[in-house]
Amino acid sequence: MSLSTTVASTAIVLGVILSAGYAFGEAASGATEQQRIEMREAQRKIAVEEQEKRRAAYRQACARPKKTEQEQQACREAYRRLQSGL
Repeated sequence: MSLSTTVASTAIVLGVILSAGYAFGEAASGATEQQRIEMREAQRKIAVEEQEKRRAAYRQACARPKKTEQEQQACREAYRRLQSGL
């Protein structure tokens, strides 16, 4: 009987510690849900702007139909950057 009581007490204590840690972990971040949404939106906006810059660089590098070898290489590199997202 005492072993089962000890196991049950240990399980309860661990549950309390786990839930308290989770609660304090959320409070420690300090960011509300609205702030997290705003941060994600800002990151998404930056990513969209970078993608648009890569598209513009690709259009500029590949606009002419007849290109020299250097221009073709620049066009290929711009296309790779556009596709890879780097």
